[in-house]
Amino acid sequence: MKFSSLKLAAFLLTAVAGLSQAHAQDHAEAPLFDATALAHSCLNCHHANGTQASTERMAIPNIFNHSAETNYQLLVAFQQETLPPNTTIMNRLIGAFNEDELKAIAEAVAKMKVAQ
Repeated sequence: MKFSSLKLAAFLLTAVAGLSQAHAQDHAEAPLFDATALAHSCLNCHHANGTQASTERMAIPNIFNHSAETNYQLLVAFQQETLPPNTTIMNRLIGAFNEDELKAIAEAVAKMKVAQ
């Protein structure tokens, strides 16, 4: 009986190790893209109320009152460098994202609840 228990324990340990390895491989192949995290990083420049601490108007607009479709169209325009002509960073920040990623970011920004 003791031998059977040892065999069972060895089998279970082997099975768990195999499952862990398969689980790790699945996650290793998963993309690292996280639209929600990227949307929250927009707060670094795009303040929720569109003003600086001194209440002076910022040149960087508030993006948190637009629909997902509007946000997406703006991101595409920045990516294609068609809007506005004096953009210094947005075109570089979003240049590598594909259409699905831009849509996901736009949707995540539209869903954000920020203190106004």
